Amino acid sequence: MKKRRKLLPLGIKKRTTTELPALVALAAVGQPWFSEQHLTDLMVVAMVSQLASEPGSEVHAAASDLFQLLGQEQLVLEDIRPLVLATNDWMQRQPNGRIQDAIDRLMHAGHAPLAV
Repeated sequence: MKKRRKLLPLGIKKRTTTELPALVALAAVGQPWFSEQHLTDLMVVAMVSQLASEPGSEVHAAASDLFQLLGQEQLVLEDIRPLVLATNDWMQRQPNGRIQDAIDRLMHAGHAPLAV
């Protein structure tokens, strides 16, 4: 018997629940309350967008650039803001299955770095 894949809930497209962590993280950049969780939220957007998009596409380039900028010691809000907004907006327009596939690939990859 083939195991049925569990997809993301239909509500995944609700902007208030899917975009909010990245937007809160953006607001935290440069603030004393910026934490590792904020950085992780931003990295998730970059990594999922990178895996779910076509190599060579605009969103793939934006996600790769974002991932690279997030690895720097000092985050510059003006540099990362347009990349976070672009990748986050792109993810909202994608089918749930496409995003779930990227998440599954990340989970199976463990802590292996992504090629940028």
